[in-house]
Amino acid sequence: MSYEIKHCKVSDILTLADDLLKEHWDEICVNKKMMKIKPDESAYEALEDSGKLIILGAFLDDALVGYSVNIISNHPHYVDLKCLSNDLLFVSKDHRGSTLGMRLIKFTEQEAEHVDARMMMWHCKKGTALEAIMQRQNYNVQDVIYSKEV
Repeated sequence: MSYEIKHCKVSDILTLADDLLKEHWDEICVNKKMMKIKPDESAYEALEDSGKLIILGAFLDDALVGYSVNIISNHPHYVDLKCLSNDLLFVSKDHRGSTLGMRLIKFTEQEAEHVDARMMMWHCKKGTALEAIMQRQNYNVQDVIYSKEV
């Protein structure tokens, strides 16, 4: 299979990703009762309009089979440290086992370099394949986030 990774706009992803977002949510959402799929389109568009958003889509023919959504920002604790923070990373289960996931990660890292970010950050659920990949790719744990319903 020949996958293509390319830049996308918020409107592209919102139009093409319904099934993928649902699959992603089904697989990793911890609190399904509280967390319902409802992207804040205006917030993502504001980031896009300000040049602070990088969306990469992974396509097989014209079908979206994966995505990497990333936010460019200066770290709030270290104002001189420009970061690219991954907001969402997902490859459909039907397209795992190939090199697509790793290609999407590497393409995202290249985008970090392209925007002169000095740090790439990924959010991983504990015990997932992505956590194992990050460890193999020489990433370090920066923070651990705990949550509870209040």
